[in-house]
Amino acid sequence: MNDAGQSIFEEPRHVTVLRRMRLIKPEDRAEAARRILFAMAIGWLPLALICAVEWLLLHRTSSAAFFSDVAAYARFLLAVPILILSDYIILPRLEAIAQYFVRSGLVLPDDQPRFDQAVASARRLSRGVWPTVGMAIAVYTLVIVIGVTVSPEALLDWQRGEGSLHLSVAGWWHMLVSAPLVLGLILSWLWRLGVWMRFLHLLSRMELRLVPSHPDKAAGLEFVALSPRIFAPLGFAIGVLAAGTLGNEVMHLHLDPMDHIAVPVATAIVVVALLVSPPLLFARKLMLTRRSGVFEYGALARRVGAVFEAKWLANDQTIDRSALGEQDFSATTDLYSVAANVYAMQPTLFDPRVAASVAIATLVPFAPIWLAVIPTKVLLTHLVGLLV
Repeated sequence: MNDAGQSIFEEPRHVTVLRRMRLIKPEDRAEAARRILFAMAIGWLPLALICAVEWLLLHRTSSAAFFSDVAAYARFLLAVPILILSDYIILPRLEAIAQYFVRSGLVLPDDQPRFDQAVASARRLSRGVWPTVGMAIAVYTLVIVIGVTVSPEALLDWQRGEGSLHLSVAGWWHMLVSAPLVLGLILSWLWRLGVWMRFLHLLSRMELRLVPSHPDKAAGLEFVALSPRIFAPLGFAIGVLAAGTLGNEVMHLHLDPMDHIAVPVATAIVVVALLVSPPLLFARKLMLTRRSGVFEYGALARRVGAVFEAKWLANDQTIDRSALGEQDFSATTDLYSVAANVYAMQPTLFDPRVAASVAIATLVPFAPIWLAVIPTKVLLTHLVGLLV
């Protein structure tokens, strides 16, 4: 970790391949833009071209349904770019959090080798050949299972065709290229989340230099409790994927989204549960730190309080104006406020405000669907009621 070039998360294997093919540049912005354009060029553009040719030249009217497929736009033109941009938003911040454990002195010098081993292990898991191969096998296994088990009636019009799997040309491209692209990005982020959880788990088993009287009420680990907020772009992308599917049902099947409120709620609950769980790994460490802090600071406060009372509550003690300038009162008050931080320590690294922000980021993509079915007059009435 002391090496400036060492980091927890290395670039994915496919990014390395694209770099060697000179399809992306080393600069982050240009690299992100090229990756996004490349993903849309293989994920959405061929589908649009195939469906346009079949519709306009071959007069296959079912292919025109692609251009009203809300889920396709949501997946390939919004969710995929966000998932790619998340590499440049989330990973550097996770790296900064990992480095802060060392810079802040939380990791003891004796545990530095274990910390370096945890970093090296995370790097191997984030960029190794076997994780990449395993991810590709998992993605195409899911695609094959879905392709075999889904009935032809469940396919969209532009995907339906003749043949053993009842797929059109666009349907085949979607199954072999477009769908694996989206699934691969999602699974890669779930894998990274697992690597991050494992890294935090290894840290939680170290003898960290925790301070039970720390003003953050988390022994100095509040920055870890705030870390799930970093994953808000990932939550937003997952919300886009779920909202796109619901949008298709609302547009084409005329479903009332207010009757399917469980979809966004369940999506937000799952996302929040996934993203806020890594900091909870420090619960046992916090519990032990609080327990020892209560004994130590409680004993200190009792001794100081006994001395204070023996001096100022004695029967022969004279109290006059000069007593107001004594340091005993302010020193005792300061000590008790420090000890109060120990008793106010939170049992887990969970911040409701962070969970709420992640939930909001996940629910925002559903807002256009709800607004589309709420009458404008009703919406304006509610807005006026809030302002008046």
